[in-house]
Amino acid sequence: MNLKILLPLLFFTVNFTFGQNAALKNQGLLDKSLKKDSVIAEFSELYHLTNAIHPGQFMFCSKNEFDQTYSSLKNSIKTDLSLVEYYKLTATLMAKIKDGHTATDRGRIIGLLNDRLVFPFSIYKIKDKYYLDQSSPENKEYAGLRVLKINGKDINTVVNEIQQYIHLEGRNETGLNMRFSNFPFYYFIYNQTEKFDIEYEDRNHHKLKYTFKGMPLKEYTSNISKKTEPLTTEFKTDDLAILKFRSFENGYNESDRKVAEKQLDRFFSQLDSLKTKNLIIDLRDNSGGSADIANYLFSYLNSTPYYYFDYRGAKYKSVKEWKHYAQYLDNIEEINVNETKLKDGLNCYTEANSTDWWFELQQNKPNFYKGKISVLINGGCFSTTGHLLALMREHKIGKFYGEYSQGSNYSNAGGQAFVLPYSKTLVWIPTFQYRMRTPHFINDPKGIKPDVEIPSQTDDLRTGFDRQMDFVMKQ
Repeated sequence: MNLKILLPLLFFTVNFTFGQNAALKNQGLLDKSLKKDSVIAEFSELYHLTNAIHPGQFMFCSKNEFDQTYSSLKNSIKTDLSLVEYYKLTATLMAKIKDGHTATDRGRIIGLLNDRLVFPFSIYKIKDKYYLDQSSPENKEYAGLRVLKINGKDINTVVNEIQQYIHLEGRNETGLNMRFSNFPFYYFIYNQTEKFDIEYEDRNHHKLKYTFKGMPLKEYTSNISKKTEPLTTEFKTDDLAILKFRSFENGYNESDRKVAEKQLDRFFSQLDSLKTKNLIIDLRDNSGGSADIANYLFSYLNSTPYYYFDYRGAKYKSVKEWKHYAQYLDNIEEINVNETKLKDGLNCYTEANSTDWWFELQQNKPNFYKGKISVLINGGCFSTTGHLLALMREHKIGKFYGEYSQGSNYSNAGGQAFVLPYSKTLVWIPTFQYRMRTPHFINDPKGIKPDVEIPSQTDDLRTGFDRQMDFVMKQ
């Protein structure tokens, strides 16, 4: 198998794809331009495609539940549909699987939506209540205020409906706040208005109402965007150092990976030289990336040789029936069942070959870190980051602080997009499942639980106070 093709499958990011089909480029978001009969036929194709290839389809959703959802959605198609209506339909079916790598791509709708006015805030969930969060600088005073209703609808009613088409892993809840950074998009799918009557509580718990004008989506996106380096290191003192890994994406490109590896080499060499007693590893909001760079980091944390993956498994035995749906045909390789073993109902590769290292015994670094390790995690920790956390938990490395991770000791591989033939809708459906060599790991459907839970507080949304980091630094 081709390593250069397979490694990016561990990192899932929604690909904002534009210009998918010339005939559909001029479609309006709300024009009922998708014909009923064609949509029904294509929706059936999506159902059968998912059944054919998704390796973890029934981990958190039974076949009966999935089939009932499909039938209900299909039977709801009574007229021609708009792009927004069809997005909601397909996204709901994909979200039913409860897999963070499985989704309908938002790119075409975002391309058409950028200049439209949308809800001007993200929201944040704390203890079953919802709070206004990120927006423009002029709306900063509203951050951290509890939202009660939007346009007359109770916020719980709004969120419950929106959650039906938001993809999260398993029974995880903390990842919802990561998804809610895109709340203006999801609210638009729910309600296409440009004016927003918000009922909220002020800081003295008085109920107030205010009508907000919508904000162009691209302006909102620009306001909340933060430029961060994938990897940063800092020595607070000779006895306290902080390593922040915001993404393992810098491991895909060889030149970027070499830069990151050298940065880690220098950092751990300095830790060893100074005999630094305390290391904080901040993995919050790291949604994954290359296994190469995550493994390289782990080799500095473990005291003995170790194994990385247990298997890489596929549900199918041949790609012939569905390969033509793939956005990039070259990324779909035929499986050789003679080289696989049947595990957990999947055809699994379990042994190393000339193109990968995943199943080989990995060597830890001679100067592995020997001090106290504290790890910050939250619902943004996903995919490859979940793999790393599972290895650390398996080998009893470090103490975890923060909130449940979304990722765990497995993932259904992201990175494969399929094009539905009529509407040209792009859907992300995993083709492989990866599981770590962690025989003593105890699975939790919510993700990986921190040893010490430190949820954010409402004032943190307004002030930007980093409660988790502050707690750990005071230990």
